Amino acid sequence: MATGSITSLGIGSGLDLQDIIDQLKGVDEAVITAKEAEQTELQTQVDAYNTVNAKLFSIKSDALNLSLASNFLGNRVSISDEDILSATVGDGYEASSYSLEVTQKAQKNSWASTAAAGKTDALFNEPESGISDIDTTAVTILGAGVALTEEVTLSADTLVGAGATIASGSTLSAGTVLTTDIINNSGTTIVAGTTLSVDTVIQGDTLLQEDMTIRSGSILEADSMSPPLSIYYGVDGDQEQIDISLEAGMTFEEIVDAINNSADNTDTDGNQLVTAAIASNDNGEYYIRLSATSGENTEDSQISVSGFDWVAADTTVGITQGDSTMYLTVAPGTTYQGMAKLINEAENNPGITAAIINNGDTDNPYQLTLTADETGEDARITLSNFDELTEVNGAGGESLNAEFAVDGISYSRQSNSGIDDVIDGVTFELKSVGETTLDIEVSHDTVKEDLLSMIEGFNDLVSYITGTGADSSNTESETEDDADNPFESSSSARRIVAQLKSLLTTNIDLDSAYTSLIDLGLDIAKDGTISIDEDTLDEAIANDPDALRMLFLGDADEEITGIADVINEALSEMVSSTGIASTEIDQAEAKIDRLDQDIDNETARLTKKYEIMSAQFLRLDTYINQLNSEAALLTSLFDSFGSSSDD
Repeated sequence: MATGSITSLGIGSGLDLQDIIDQLKGVDEAVITAKEAEQTELQTQVDAYNTVNAKLFSIKSDALNLSLASNFLGNRVSISDEDILSATVGDGYEASSYSLEVTQKAQKNSWASTAAAGKTDALFNEPESGISDIDTTAVTILGAGVALTEEVTLSADTLVGAGATIASGSTLSAGTVLTTDIINNSGTTIVAGTTLSVDTVIQGDTLLQEDMTIRSGSILEADSMSPPLSIYYGVDGDQEQIDISLEAGMTFEEIVDAINNSADNTDTDGNQLVTAAIASNDNGEYYIRLSATSGENTEDSQISVSGFDWVAADTTVGITQGDSTMYLTVAPGTTYQGMAKLINEAENNPGITAAIINNGDTDNPYQLTLTADETGEDARITLSNFDELTEVNGAGGESLNAEFAVDGISYSRQSNSGIDDVIDGVTFELKSVGETTLDIEVSHDTVKEDLLSMIEGFNDLVSYITGTGADSSNTESETEDDADNPFESSSSARRIVAQLKSLLTTNIDLDSAYTSLIDLGLDIAKDGTISIDEDTLDEAIANDPDALRMLFLGDADEEITGIADVINEALSEMVSSTGIASTEIDQAEAKIDRLDQDIDNETARLTKKYEIMSAQFLRLDTYINQLNSEAALLTSLFDSFGSSSDD
């Protein structure tokens, strides 16, 4: 630690006074420099002994592992046919063998739709109304008493009033309604050859002459006429019925207004239930779409309709998995691709993935599929209002669970993997159908690894202390004269090595084939390192594992401590606060602290000393400067006197 200086000294006198002070100071500061060098050496020892302690802890960790009984119960699993299953086993289990037969792997439930030509084909069809002009009259009523004398075709949903006469050969299209009391004097006569198409309603007392054709689905009612448009909102058994009376000449817009403003179209709180709107299909034909006003995807928001082919309601599809049901509101015209997106992006999707697959068919290659994300019966899917799909995996009630037997006892599980509750300590995964055997074997691999690691740790410590280790700071030339080896003159380091050697060669008083590590092939080399013959060790593990266990664990009945505990307990003392290395560290750090104080004191003393000396030199410099000035003045006077004498 250097003290300060005054750089202006000597200017007045012309003497190098600062250099004189610096030289004097350098001599005095040699004491401080020596103490700082001693501190550096002591800190090197502290760091070195800290490293020694760390290496002792590593050896102790291996000794501790070798003292644990569980390490001598290590297990591994062997499977005769690894194509059928894979397995892992924990430690601490006795050797055993099991026969397994896998009859079925767990499957994911799946469904598939009918095939379509394109991904954007409609999965939920839109109505084909035949009405391409939105202003076209949607409802036609043939009034009472009107006579049609020529052959005509009455379009769908025509109302035929009482007393009307329809000419021979006329065709009544689907949805035509014949009203009541159309017989006798005021009766309507439908002459031979008239065709009543699908869903024609023929009501009370209508006279049908011979050769009439009544198509499938026609309804014959007696003396009454139901409203032509009925809408049902809600779940079966708890539905709201909305009846809409139609008048001749009504357009789609007028029918939409009639539905939206119907008194029946509200709940008890006055909230609208169903919203009607005009829509069109890909062919440009208009129809009326009905949707739940609430916009909710719930079971209670289902809508159904009867009466007209050009009215279509959104479909409420239910997809159930376990205790969870996802309801989706699906608009008419929703495509295969659109339905897949609707399912996958639903917030309450219970665990189902929709996809569009290409089955390879030339004409209709695309299908919508639903697949459970998990295997097993708990993930089985059920559908409502989704008749477009049929079940594939799991169809007909076929089980989706994994089915297997262990030693003849049958088991069923939801998954093929993570099966850990059948064989104690074993977790296995089913890979294919077939038979195999599973053997649990006792393994001493961990014991061998820990023993070899402990020996390697000892050799690492010896090499570090002698200065030949890879982490030693010594170079080859330095090692020759041990100039930088912090342990060169340390008897403590040599005691540590000696104690470890003694521990590793300890003899245990056992009535056994192995009483020390030397019996397992331990050998001490001339350089102080040790080694073990792995062939001898492997032979001991294979031929007499019980004797090996007793050497390391001892015999509790005879109150004999095993060599692992002997080493571990001794190392616990060695790495404690009173151990050799810790004591050396404490002593070195105490010396460093004392040297710090000595250096501070000496620095303060020298600083004060040279402050005083600098002040004295400064006064000397000033005095000499004055003398020099006076001498110069006298010289000048003498020179002046001399010149005057010469003159």
